[in-house]
Amino acid sequence: VEKLVEDDQISSQIKNKGKAKKTAAATSQDKNKGEADKTVVARPEDKIEKKKKKLRRSTVVPHASLQDDLAESTSATSMVGQDDGPSTIIINKASSSISKLEDEAQSVGVSAAPLFHPQKIISISRETGGYKIQPPSPETSKLLEVYPQRLLFPLEPKNKETTGSGCPVTLTNNTDNYVGIWIKPINEKFKETKIMEPHSTFVVYATMKMHAQPPKDTVEFEVLMIIVESKGDHGKLESSISGKLKMDSGFMVNVKNLKAEVYHAMLTAITCEPASCQIISRSIENMTLVTSIDAHPTKPWIVTGHEGGNFSIWDYQKQETVMKLQVNKVPDKTTLMFHALSQRIKVRPPKHSLFSVKFIAERKWLVVGDGDGYIYVYDYTNTELHMVKKFEAHDKKSVNSLAAHPTEPYLLSSSTIGTNIKVWDRSNKWKIFRNFNTKPEIAYYNGVRSVKLNPRDTNTFACVTRYDGVKVGNIKRPSSLETTLTGSFVMADYLFTRGDEHLMVTLRFDSHNSEIWDLKTQKVVHTLSVSGHKTTWVACHPKLPILVTMLDDGTVCLWDASTYRLEKMVHITDSKCCDLVFVPHTNGPLRARYRI
Repeated sequence: VEKLVEDDQISSQIKNKGKAKKTAAATSQDKNKGEADKTVVARPEDKIEKKKKKLRRSTVVPHASLQDDLAESTSATSMVGQDDGPSTIIINKASSSISKLEDEAQSVGVSAAPLFHPQKIISISRETGGYKIQPPSPETSKLLEVYPQRLLFPLEPKNKETTGSGCPVTLTNNTDNYVGIWIKPINEKFKETKIMEPHSTFVVYATMKMHAQPPKDTVEFEVLMIIVESKGDHGKLESSISGKLKMDSGFMVNVKNLKAEVYHAMLTAITCEPASCQIISRSIENMTLVTSIDAHPTKPWIVTGHEGGNFSIWDYQKQETVMKLQVNKVPDKTTLMFHALSQRIKVRPPKHSLFSVKFIAERKWLVVGDGDGYIYVYDYTNTELHMVKKFEAHDKKSVNSLAAHPTEPYLLSSSTIGTNIKVWDRSNKWKIFRNFNTKPEIAYYNGVRSVKLNPRDTNTFACVTRYDGVKVGNIKRPSSLETTLTGSFVMADYLFTRGDEHLMVTLRFDSHNSEIWDLKTQKVVHTLSVSGHKTTWVACHPKLPILVTMLDDGTVCLWDASTYRLEKMVHITDSKCCDLVFVPHTNGPLRARYRI
């Protein structure tokens, strides 16, 4: 994350320095135009020793020995990169039985090597097996992208008894066609294939067998990306090679018959010391399930609301509870049993639970929404809690989402079992300022899942409804609520951009991927996915091009939102993530906070 912040600052500075000298660059390009369009390149297998010597001289990370008793069939289980400094992710494990502070996390990192583009193979020599490569043109050089060029494997697996999924490789398809993907170590055969959708980024795993002795030379991986016009053509290509790819002249005949294009890239794999990623896990003994979370914009505080009707404010630097309060009385066992039975008839949350918490730092207030439709406002001046206001907001319907305007005295609230989004004016005795109805109330469970303010235009907000998709409205205009994206979405968030683009990231109920939409055209411009995993949560930094996704196995993925490159993967938990917020930069690196 620190690298993304630094890159963002550098990029902003470059923009202000004026135009670069184009004349010299153009002259240099003209000199190269007379070169041949085609170059014969020997296949990697033919020159392994020569390449190994060259790569060994340029390697900056020294090799170290693997343990002698490491089984040959064991795969690498934790892939990590060299970082400029340790990163910290703060995570709250919401089960009351979890109180362990974990110091290290299994993490996967990629090097800071630049993005590069694969080369197009136009033929394969029948005699030597060498590839004939066509130099990329400005029009085709950015159609396919591979990142990183250097894969960093650990010196040894973290757990010898289990095998890992491999080192992540980010592949980007910027074409309107489908792309078949094959990846393997250079001395092995191509086997399993993956397929990429048009305009998408797909993360696959490069796996390498761990041997009793470390390899004497740097291992290389070969990546093939084959552009086909349709999924059907990809299926024909797979059937023609019987599931096992053999790169020869016969294969190229099948490729040409399908009017496909083959691209080739070589990746370097080296071993290195793992980078540590500290996880701070809060002890929540005697606390019930965490239902909501928020981070203070200036203090190292995190507030969590709980199913038991209470909330607590935690100082994650001192790792101690600052304040806590029981808002609603917990019902007796008979009432709780009756509620459990009623769940079979109507899906209603327990009334005493707290479902949303939100800091209003300007006034030193904490706003809380409960399961019975009430909003509570507390003053936390001098680390003591005093109730400022209590009012009914959603008529016996749980207050599931709150959004505080950063500059004006407005608070937005919504319910998953109600169809209204209400705007409250705290400067006018918390009277209602605006009421937006998402649709005629047909069933109480067709409510609003979440409300998000647009960081570029804070008077604009977006809400996610169960069946109508994403709606966008303006606080100042009463009739502005309109359906912008149609579909069955789980959640949506605004994506930071520097230009004129207005982008939004969404998750669907029926999809494993996260989608990036252009709000002006109402079309998907890109998708992000990780092979073999479902994305369960997304969050966008409000001021930087940082996108965070959570996978179904408890892995956090950090993406560069301007290039859609995966920059970091950290496995933090085996539980499901239910919420995610960014924590401010307070005497340390940028952090993210999770509710699980």
